Amino acid sequence: MLSQKTKHFRRRGISHAPRRGATMVLMVMMLPVLLIMAAFAINLSYMELARTDLQIASDAASRAACRTFARTNDLGLAIQSAKDAAIANPVLNRVVTLRNSDIVFGTSMRPDLTSKYLFTPGDTPFNSVRVNLDSATSGALPLPLRFGAAGVNFTPAQIATATQAELDISLVVDRSGSMAFGSDEPVDPDNPPRRAPPGWAFGDPVPPGSRWLEAVVAVSDFLDILRTSSAREMVGLTTYNTDATNDLELTNNYALVTDALTVYSNAYQQGATNIGDGIGFGVNNLISSPDRRRWAVRVMIVLTDGIHNWGPEPVGMTDYAKDNNVIVYTVTFSMEADQARMQEVAAVGLGRHYHATDMASLRAAFQEIARNLPVLLTE
Repeated sequence: MLSQKTKHFRRRGISHAPRRGATMVLMVMMLPVLLIMAAFAINLSYMELARTDLQIASDAASRAACRTFARTNDLGLAIQSAKDAAIANPVLNRVVTLRNSDIVFGTSMRPDLTSKYLFTPGDTPFNSVRVNLDSATSGALPLPLRFGAAGVNFTPAQIATATQAELDISLVVDRSGSMAFGSDEPVDPDNPPRRAPPGWAFGDPVPPGSRWLEAVVAVSDFLDILRTSSAREMVGLTTYNTDATNDLELTNNYALVTDALTVYSNAYQQGATNIGDGIGFGVNNLISSPDRRRWAVRVMIVLTDGIHNWGPEPVGMTDYAKDNNVIVYTVTFSMEADQARMQEVAAVGLGRHYHATDMASLRAAFQEIARNLPVLLTE
């Protein structure tokens, strides 16, 4: 005869068997649900990755087209740049092929800093390129889902628009005494420039072949490129020798810039090289001109032929430019220029340094800067 304790243990053992069976049944019933949820998560991640790849490809294509058009003003080259950029950015390892109709030129404008850029296809002058990229027509083909959806495809699409930035530009030009000499001659403080006429002195018209006149020509080239640009650039002028002056506030009348430079050409004065104050005055021109635009990209181009020898340290003043969101490009002219310091100024100012040894390379430097000013993704 079983004791009461043994019967109690048997009853407890028998009572657990139905629970184990119910758990197994529940697991069998839930397994398809778990598989469906896993498939959904995998496919969702796959779709998001495809959209991301497609956006990267469309962004790259629109930026490439916009930058090429800004440099060359050639629609054919811009279209080819967009196609090359798309091919270089595959979507889930599938090559993306753009059609000409996927690349649309137009204008993008905004009235103020808080407004979005509005793209108008076909409007001229072109300053913007939109790329319409979808996997159904791009050569990537519809993309099959990866798990649990045999025969089911999806067709992501992305749009990207790149726009030439609207720029407020400060030209900061060296008018120190050394700029009266030619780029092919050393500065001699005891003698006049080699090409100066007999009896020439500071205060007279600057001698022919001087660095100053070559700089004026290079600035004129720069302004000519801006005139053909579809973006809206405003330009101000700062010059410096021992002292810096803001000669012209921001304007879209570029003839006023060359007129202001001609004033110095007609009565050229001697002076030291105060690059630091030139940078500081240039920043103040950008941030205080009545026609400044809060939404425009601020750019400064600093030209010097010599070595800073007066006033505040240029690199320190470049921090002031950076604090006010000013991108600083530097151009050194002649072998006497302090290239290392101006390279540092450009690096701190998040810009680029160019060095010119003669008039041809100086003009080329300004042309290169004009054709490589910023491009924005506006959509």
